[in-house]
Amino acid sequence: MSTAANTTDVFAVLARPDRSGAPKYMRLCSVLLQAITAGHWKAGDKLPTEEELAEMTPFSLGTVQRALRMLVDQGVVVRLHGLGSFVAENDLRMEDPWHCRFFADDGESFLPVYSKVVSRERVSGKGAWTRYFPDASEHLVLITRTINVNGEFDVLVRFYLDSRILPRLSKASLRSLDGLNFKTLIANELSVPITRITHDINVIKFDVATAQATGTKAGEAGLFMRAAAMMGATACVYYQEFSIPATSRVLSVPDQLPKMGHTSR
Repeated sequence: MSTAANTTDVFAVLARPDRSGAPKYMRLCSVLLQAITAGHWKAGDKLPTEEELAEMTPFSLGTVQRALRMLVDQGVVVRLHGLGSFVAENDLRMEDPWHCRFFADDGESFLPVYSKVVSRERVSGKGAWTRYFPDASEHLVLITRTINVNGEFDVLVRFYLDSRILPRLSKASLRSLDGLNFKTLIANELSVPITRITHDINVIKFDVATAQATGTKAGEAGLFMRAAAMMGATACVYYQEFSIPATSRVLSVPDQLPKMGHTSR
């Protein structure tokens, strides 16, 4: 746990003149979320009490309570009666794989998958990812990989991340990323829980590059799935695009909301 002095430093920005026009509780909510994301408070850590936060900040107890309620509603903070407020635990331990799951013949278990990283590069310009990372133009990284499903077909995956949030994925050797369960690394690296997963799926015609990567022909139709993992209301952990060839296999889309909770340490 951070020292009291360091905790006071977290709120120093709130003493400066503010010209944003944002409500006080929104400003406090933003500062708390930034501190959690930066690792000042980690999953399972207890936050200062409402009274302590009111003393550390220039805001009233009512403003503090409203900010904490907002973080609770977003799933970032959990309140335990008689114990206080805690940073919610990450709960990313789900059946592998998380997104690219296809049912086996029994209709219950999932087919094995094998991943290989093709490239990693910095991203410039605008695209579908801009919606999720509007302020990360200098820090956005794209990891392109292929996922082979049971030796039957290949899925092309484009994985976008902010290197400030997931530095290990942006720096690790490419060979070490082959076959890596990204969600396990993310669970170990994140200081804030994933609170929402979004999925959008439509049918597209593959371009030449996608066809080559998936072993299909340009112009053939396939599924295009977008998946974004969010922490809180607006902060994106990662955004992925899956190009899936036509297959008789049934794709399983995971639950939208990972289970959240506090575990004693």
